[in-house]
Amino acid sequence: MKKTNVIVVGAGPTGLFLASELALRGVRVTVLERLREPDPTIKSGSINVASAEILDRRGLLPAAEEVQRRLMPVVGAFAGNRSNSTVRGLVDAATRTSRRFPVIGHFAGIMFRADLVDQDDPVLAAHTAVADGIVVPQQDQERLLGEHCARLGVEIRRGVEVQGVRGTGADDADVVVETSEGEFTAGWVVAADGGRSVIRRTLGIGFDGTDPEMVGYQAIADFDDASGLRNGWNWTPRGIYTYGPVPERVLVARFAPQPEDRNAPVTLEELQDAVRDVTGIPVTIKALRGRATRWSDNARQARSYRHGRVLLAGDAAHVHSPFSAQGLNLGLGDAVNLGWKLAATVQGWAPAGLLDTYESERHPIGAWVLDWTRAQVALMRGDERTARLRKVVGDELFTVPGATNHIVARSSGILQHYDVAEKVEDAASPVGSIAGDVELTSGGRLADHAHDGRFVLVDRSPDGRFADAVRPLEHRVTYLTDPASSPSLFMRPDGIIAWADGQDVEQSRKLLDVAIQRWAGA
Repeated sequence: MKKTNVIVVGAGPTGLFLASELALRGVRVTVLERLREPDPTIKSGSINVASAEILDRRGLLPAAEEVQRRLMPVVGAFAGNRSNSTVRGLVDAATRTSRRFPVIGHFAGIMFRADLVDQDDPVLAAHTAVADGIVVPQQDQERLLGEHCARLGVEIRRGVEVQGVRGTGADDADVVVETSEGEFTAGWVVAADGGRSVIRRTLGIGFDGTDPEMVGYQAIADFDDASGLRNGWNWTPRGIYTYGPVPERVLVARFAPQPEDRNAPVTLEELQDAVRDVTGIPVTIKALRGRATRWSDNARQARSYRHGRVLLAGDAAHVHSPFSAQGLNLGLGDAVNLGWKLAATVQGWAPAGLLDTYESERHPIGAWVLDWTRAQVALMRGDERTARLRKVVGDELFTVPGATNHIVARSSGILQHYDVAEKVEDAASPVGSIAGDVELTSGGRLADHAHDGRFVLVDRSPDGRFADAVRPLEHRVTYLTDPASSPSLFMRPDGIIAWADGQDVEQSRKLLDVAIQRWAGA
């Protein structure tokens, strides 16, 4: 029987990043993955700004930027004269010296228009440092996270099929994971094994939500003649489709019953029929490059993210349609929130109730994303009334000054907020928000000092008055003296601002002490 501190089930982006967060803090972790090799199937084509900032805070932004630099010439050449504003904006950004907020994506297939976004908006302007690390397909994401895990010494066991779990009660010393390769034991288990999670089903955790209306497909396909297919997102009375921006990539979704066998491989004929049905163009697909995927807008969320010493993350905790890569981004958010809290619990220094805040903070975010995707599906329906509503939303609401900014900010994940202060009145902005681009007067950025996964206190007072607050916790908190007129900040390992000083020096110090004890321990 093989034993470790934590077992992570699933080697997708959520599982890999979570494992790296644990290993970064000295926790022994083993990842169990059913597939013998990383899945080459085309999935998400990009990440949002919040996810790119997660990578930035761990020193992985240069690797993400290299992926985007490599892809941009290919994307631009494929799109050619047919490219939409999003593709043109990304290609142009590759040659621009000044950074701007990346306007990428859509809502219900209504493309975000860069010309309607006010780049001077302080909300967006505070999140531009990662603009060149957004176009990172899931395959590249898994590769760079796998390399990150390897550098940290994470054990990844591939070809191991998890069959069940036991020993999850409060009185059990260890959790036992039953697999095709025998039993593995650990103090804790995190299920990141997808929407059909074996762990979640074994434990009987409720998975409530709404049934699917759509059947979607994605593939890299060779067409006999694809000249009639348009780049970008396109709505038709039969569904929605996009062609590109990755060469020969097609995604199509239609309102139709689910297939009898959802596990059956997608055939060329099935994909071709869906493309013809939605586009109304009699295209001929000559071949598929690799495996095509089938998905739906099934939207469900686990009633609880924790069962004893087992926790759920990523698609094991929530599923929904893949529009805007929200599943990948939501999973990374789960991982960065859970990693340091679970590590603190394993190592015995976690403040009371710390691990419980994983669910209290992430469950509402997951519920919101499910509703966000449901709203998009509703706006994709093919009836005449929905067509009129789409026109109002796209031509009227999205063109109102500030409206596109807000939708783009929402979609990018930068508006996530947690109630991190003990009292609401103590949570003045920016407490509870993602740190974003915090420039330091001494040079560099706040994110540069978060690579080791510790808390960071930026003391901007003229006399370094907050230094002694964290001196006993030097092994958990990085202290930076950075005299400036802007507020001092205390940032959690997941990039959330847990404290910011105000006008009253004495009160600010008291609130800092409270924040430190609540999140970093005594």
